[in-house]
Amino acid sequence: MPLKLCSKWRRILFTKCCKRNCPVIISGIICVLIVFHIFLRTRLEDFLHPRSARWEHQCGQQQKRINSPEDLLCQERKKFLPNFKNPCWYDFTGNNSSNRLRCLPYFHIIGVCKSGTTDLFYRLVQHPQIVKNRGLMSKETWFWSWHRYGTELWRKVNPKKFKNLDNFLDFFQIPKISEFKVSSNGSRYSEIITGHADPMDFWDHTLWWLIPQNNGNASEPVFTTPHLIHHVQPNIKLILLLREPAERLYSHYYHLGYGSSPEDFKVDVSASIRYLDRCRAKSSLRSCLYNRTLFKEMPTPLFASFYDVHMANWLEVFPRNQIFIMRTEDFDKSKKKYLLQLFKFLNVGDVEERVLDRMSNLAHKYKSVRKDKAGPMLNHTRQTLRDYLREPMKRLASLLHDEKYTWDDIYIGN
Repeated sequence: MPLKLCSKWRRILFTKCCKRNCPVIISGIICVLIVFHIFLRTRLEDFLHPRSARWEHQCGQQQKRINSPEDLLCQERKKFLPNFKNPCWYDFTGNNSSNRLRCLPYFHIIGVCKSGTTDLFYRLVQHPQIVKNRGLMSKETWFWSWHRYGTELWRKVNPKKFKNLDNFLDFFQIPKISEFKVSSNGSRYSEIITGHADPMDFWDHTLWWLIPQNNGNASEPVFTTPHLIHHVQPNIKLILLLREPAERLYSHYYHLGYGSSPEDFKVDVSASIRYLDRCRAKSSLRSCLYNRTLFKEMPTPLFASFYDVHMANWLEVFPRNQIFIMRTEDFDKSKKKYLLQLFKFLNVGDVEERVLDRMSNLAHKYKSVRKDKAGPMLNHTRQTLRDYLREPMKRLASLLHDEKYTWDDIYIGN
């Protein structure tokens, strides 16, 4: 294209220059400048708007669907106030007396279900700079995976119950965020932050087909929850707890009431593997994990244990250093160590040793009563799952450049 433009303009300029007796070389110089301008503009566009960040370009290109949720990717981002550590702004209504402070979460524990996210959240909010939200158990909003699509726990979508971003913000209407400290130079600053822990957000993108930028008839999504969150708040701090996938699945199975005994679990695991393998014979693993019909048929939440596929979705959008990842098994052994690392990651102040000791020694916040009542998983089922999930774990370890995410150290001696 630049060469064609160059030839065209060179002919025009050459003709005009001949009529005015100007040097022919000028037309060549102008041609070079035209090519350079086009090249520079293209490179600058690529630098400022890399392919993974060009989601705004989808706006206006898709047809408005009937009964679709709020189109977050086409909303203008908020500009946050500089004197708040937490991302906040004022909603201006034209009446200064009624302006209200609105805030997004500073951090988000994205998962994964039955890996200790409730316990971790309750330890974090013991820090004097971190406050709870107004959601379920003062930590969950159910917004990104469920409520914005008018559903919860995979019930039928109800457009009348669609929640929008403003509903999400209500969870973080926390008066304490407005408490200011005055610095030595007289400026006021709020160092209080809040967050939420919705462990389904890491993996449950079941309703991807309702995102306006996705093709609802496609076999898998282009845009998932990470894209939406990044557009709303690109600098959010993400925290991810990953538990050994077989044990995690066993706990998740009872938590959602799929069955009531290790024998039930054994039968349902075999059926889940069979259903998934049948799909994988015809489609990619990612397509199968986003297959709505298959999701409803599965007698276990096996989909959530394919950490590699879900992790790739998040790393496509967020840089690795924006996601604090740790294993449940490691956190359970060294709570104080990982809490200190998390405080550094969240950029909050140090706490006194006695406070840190209290955070570390708190009783575990949430236990799976149904699982404890049922007893341990059958050894044969555990081995079946470990064998089946071995390759996904290897892919995860490769993705994160860390061999501990194969959980081989946990398996030794078991």
